[in-house]
Amino acid sequence: MAYEFHQITADVPGSEGPVFDRQGRFFVVSPSTGRILQINPQTGEKREHANTGGIPAGLQVDRANHLWVADMKLGILTISPDGHIADAVRMFDHQPIRGCNDCAFDSLENLYFTAPAGSNAQTRVGQVYCRLNHGQVNLLDGGYAFSNGIAVDADDKRLIVAETFTKSLWAYDLPSAGKVANKRLFAHLPGDDPGGPDGMDFDSQGNLLVAHWRGASIDVFDPRGKLIERITLPFASPSNLHFGGPDGQDLYITDLGNGSVWKTRWRYPG
Repeated sequence: MAYEFHQITADVPGSEGPVFDRQGRFFVVSPSTGRILQINPQTGEKREHANTGGIPAGLQVDRANHLWVADMKLGILTISPDGHIADAVRMFDHQPIRGCNDCAFDSLENLYFTAPAGSNAQTRVGQVYCRLNHGQVNLLDGGYAFSNGIAVDADDKRLIVAETFTKSLWAYDLPSAGKVANKRLFAHLPGDDPGGPDGMDFDSQGNLLVAHWRGASIDVFDPRGKLIERITLPFASPSNLHFGGPDGQDLYITDLGNGSVWKTRWRYPG
């Protein structure tokens, strides 16, 4: 399949966390500036929706149209449709949570999120949490060499966590909300580049599309973890991706290295 890529906008330092809200507004984060930016996908025009004063890295949207922000400095935040910021999660077991990077809702709005701050290939202290929809927070696992992107499948039965510095994707069963079991290697990203998996999302067929940071590709895995396609990108460091458009088949991709946002088409909706 041939892909055409269109740059939506530029000059977004550290471009990450693309998401559409329930009003069709499109947002990304600029971690180094603390900004949540609303972007017009047609014109590329940008405006600041909110500024966390921290290091926002990931976004999701709930049914009430609040943005949920994984912030590397401040934890999990919420932002109302008019831009009001509130704390959701800062502490676990009386300690600040290690900086939050990405997040994903299941169908009941339990929020799964990664907390990798301080971790790397040698220091494996990255963690994975779940904030249940009534507010309780569970630590699900640790020991990651940078826990990064995270995704829940459409049936709420499986959780996938990206471990960037080992180029690995790990799968867990979800026997109930906020509980994991049966950790196993789902897939290993190809290539000898120095990067690894970052943000990711499932399409309607259960395929997992993964932003290969510093690998210049979106790597696509079938529901069993088999690599079925590599979408070569016109930039080296994709950080995240999100489905949108009238039919859900537009694929929006953030470019961490150049601070831009791109769009292409995928064969299935997300």
